[in-house]
Order: sequence, then C-alpha cells, then structure tokens
Amino acid sequence: MPGVEYSRQVLRTSAGPVVLHILIAPKPGGLYAVKPVLSNNRVTGRERVSSMQRRLSRGATLAGVNADLFNWSTGHPSGIYLRGNVLASRPQPTRSSLGVGADGMLHVGLVGFWGYYKIDGRAAHPLAEFNRPLTRPGIALYTSLYGTRAPYRPRAREAIIRRLPAIRPGVAVRAHISASVRGGGHVIPPGGAILQARGANWKRTLAYDARPGRALTMQVSLKTWWDGVPSGVGGGPALVKDGVVILNSGESFDSTQLAPRNPRTAVGQLADGRILFLVADGRSSNSVGLTNHQLANQMVRLGAVTAMALDSGGSSTLAVDGNVLNRPSDGSERAVGDALMVFYYGVWARKPRLAVFSPNGDGVADVQRLFAKFVRPTQAHIELVRPDGVVRWQFTESVSPKTITKDLSSRTLMEGGWRWVVTGIDSQGLPSRIERSFTINNTLGHLNLSKTIMHPDPKRGGRLLITFRVAHQATVSVSIRRKNGSLVRVLVSSKSLSPGRYTATWNAKNRSGGVVRNGTYFVRVGATNALGPVTLTKSVLVHRAAA
Repeated sequence: MPGVEYSRQVLRTSAGPVVLHILIAPKPGGLYAVKPVLSNNRVTGRERVSSMQRRLSRGATLAGVNADLFNWSTGHPSGIYLRGNVLASRPQPTRSSLGVGADGMLHVGLVGFWGYYKIDGRAAHPLAEFNRPLTRPGIALYTSLYGTRAPYRPRAREAIIRRLPAIRPGVAVRAHISASVRGGGHVIPPGGAILQARGANWKRTLAYDARPGRALTMQVSLKTWWDGVPSGVGGGPALVKDGVVILNSGESFDSTQLAPRNPRTAVGQLADGRILFLVADGRSSNSVGLTNHQLANQMVRLGAVTAMALDSGGSSTLAVDGNVLNRPSDGSERAVGDALMVFYYGVWARKPRLAVFSPNGDGVADVQRLFAKFVRPTQAHIELVRPDGVVRWQFTESVSPKTITKDLSSRTLMEGGWRWVVTGIDSQGLPSRIERSFTINNTLGHLNLSKTIMHPDPKRGGRLLITFRVAHQATVSVSIRRKNGSLVRVLVSSKSLSPGRYTATWNAKNRSGGVVRNGTYFVRVGATNALGPVTLTKSVLVHRAAA
C-alpha cells in the first residue's frame, strides 16, 4: 500500500523472543483515513479483521488491527463506537476511549455518557443503557445498528419506533411511538429503534408514557469528548502521553489483564502525525508476548507521542488487504467485535500472482493476471512496460469505481523484467500511483515425472525418471525435498547446461544411501542465469513395497 510501511522485528528478552509486527501509515487526510469498522456493520455479532477488509475492499484498500474488547457471547464492544458522528455503542467511562479527529490527530481519554427520552407532555427519563443489554432496572434504547432484535427479556416492556434519525452525540432527535408491547426481544425496524424497560416501576412508566402515536424527543451526550472528532473506538488502558509512558492509568483493568506476557495490540501517533499500529505475538516459544507496561515502552521506542492499548490475547491481529500478517495465538484468526483501520482511497494493484512467469506452454505458470483497482471516480492510466522500456499495452479512461484486469499468456512475450504501472487522478483532484513488477523467464519448463507413486523395494530402492527442458544456458540443480523444504537428496548440483531436454533419476534413497520412508516427496528443479532464478516442483508419493 503506497505510503504504508510494514516491518517485523524480533526482540531478545530474558523470557524468550518477542515478535513485533509494526505498521506505520500517513497522517489521516487526503487519500488516507483512519476509521473504526464494526463487525458485520452492527453492534452484535463478531467478524474477523481480514473479513472486514475483504467486505469493504470495493470502497478502499485497508490495513489495520483488532480494536475494542468485546462481550464473548453477544460480540458487542466494551466501549464506544462512533463513526461519522453516529453513535453505535456508548463509552465505558472507567476505560480509555480513542478519538480520531477530522484533522487527523488522535485523542485518548476517559469519556462519560448520558442520555434521556421525553414523551411530549410527560417528564424526561434517563436512558440507563444504549445499544447494550440492560443488567439492572431502567430503560434502554436500541437502534437498528444494534442488530435485528432487542435483547431477549421475557418480562420486559418495549416501545417500538418505526423511524428514528441517526443518533449523534449532543443532537436531539424527534420520533413517534408506533407500538407498545409486552416482553423483550422484538424486531428492531430497519432505520428505527426500540425502548426497552426492565423492573416493575420502569415498565409501568414506559407503558403509561409510550402510547402509540405519541411524539418523543431523545438525546445522548458524551462527557469530555473532543470537538471536531467524528470517530472513536473503545479499548484501553492509555499507554503514552506526550511521549512518556503512563505508569498507572487508573482504569478498570486488573493485574491478570495487564501483568502477564500476552499477545498485545496498540495504536499510537508519531510526532509528525503518522499512525502507528503494533501487534506483538505471544503464548508460544516463537514469541512470549509483552506485559502492558512493556507494550507502552515499545510504543515509546517506536516514536509514539500518544498511544492506547486495544484488545489483546487471541484477538491480537494485524491484517492488510485481507491477509493476516501476524500469528494469532488461537492458531487461527479470531472473530472480534470491531477493528481500527487505515483506509487508502488511491489506485491499487495487488502483487502479481506469479513473481516469475513462464508462458512456454507446459501448463505451469503459463498465465499471468494483473489487477488495477479504482475506488473513486478516477481519470485512470495503466501501462504494461516491457523489459526494453517499450509500452506493450496501455489503458486511459475515466472510470467509476471498478477493477480492471489484464491477462498475459502469449509465448512471444519478451523475457526479462516487466512493469505494471497504475496512475490516476480522482474526483477530488488527488493523484496516486502504484507500480508492480514481475519477470518472464522461459529458461526452465516441461517438468515431468515417470510416475506419481513409487513402490520402492525397502533395500534396493526404485527408479523415478525426472525430465525437463532448458531453453537458455543456465546453472541447474535437481533435488529431492520434504514438504517443509528440508533436503533429502541432491541429484544434480549446480551444473551448467545448454538448451535441451534432460533426464535425472532418483532411486528413492536419501543422502545416507537408505531408502526413504513412506510419504510425499518433492522434486525441485532450479535454474539460474542472467534472467534470474526459476524453480519448478512436482510431488511423488512413496509407498514402499512389503519386505
């Protein structure tokens, strides 16, 4: 992603190695934005970070991390979720919230919540909860961002609102009661809401006030929120302020959450405004993880002047364009409540599927497909440039958001290094450019094995014929390897070969002269010349004959 840097570092500590995954993105503005992403676009439920990126890929190219802690059963975030000044989840007042300003600056602090509803001609009543299940007597508001239904509470009372303007902090909204019903868990109308009451007194209040057809006013407010900050996400604790580690944030986390070495995730901002994401792998011999204090120290070491921790443990994930770059400690990526992402709106071209491409007709790496993605209306220009600098193919056109593909498969394509250059000026007048490269190398091809299953004698071995073609003078090697890449036997060692057809033989024995065990083995043929290295691989199954 242009302007976005990724690096992987390994720290050596007395407790063992710690693997850090570091992503640094430009200061938000222009072609870049930092925004929270809600799982499945609603408060309830969970979704993987990589899935969120793929879901949104038509509108931007994304990179980012898991965000807030969440409820394991319902998936709702523990703290605030605010995007475009629309509130989906209220803040947790005893844990830090992160605000992303319209000017690209990050803010970290404790944020409170207050809300009310008022039926015309009646007294105002406080909202005990907003888009989160009620755990005590009171009245809660559930908007359509919460999910398809209000929380199931058989003894609750609900007032259904068919149409409700988006809930924006500090802005009063008007609506009408459509129905008053017993029980909880009714369907939330799309674009509407439900008021739910628990406790005898509050149920009577809602039943008396919320008669069908009556108008009401509602408003929620954020205490100590920042002006000009349209987006925010929960998490915590705060890690760094003014470039100094916060030793004790005083937030509602206990020592079991902060003291152990665990996978950790954090977000911060550098002095020049760039955004820093950090994920530390943990809970394995490859990476033992960090304590919360060590996480803060690493953020300062990397230059953060402001930083906040996000959810940790198995949730810790760093993904780019739908690909996970770290090693989640669960063994696979965990579905989470929300994420924090860098959105890139410029032209995008993924890396070519084949770094080395050989359209020689052998059925292996014969077709290269190139992509160019435009997420805004753009004056686009694409060039496919040959190794001699001549433009082989070009495209110039005004495009709406779309992806353009180009397939290459001709045997007459010039060998050497090719370039795929994508440029554009979008509807806001912002230019962007990305370049990808690949190599056409027909030096090696037509690898064939005389059989796919060998039944060697346990003592004498067997016979496998390996044939291949060399198109240009090259240094060639032939080896047998296991799936993990470990070497079993070298058949041809760095031999200079002229163009022609060649055969090597493997007798199913290893370097020590013994017949190999049962399993899958890989024949690897490699060639190197002025065009660069190229490798072909095919597998053979060994199943020894009975002794």
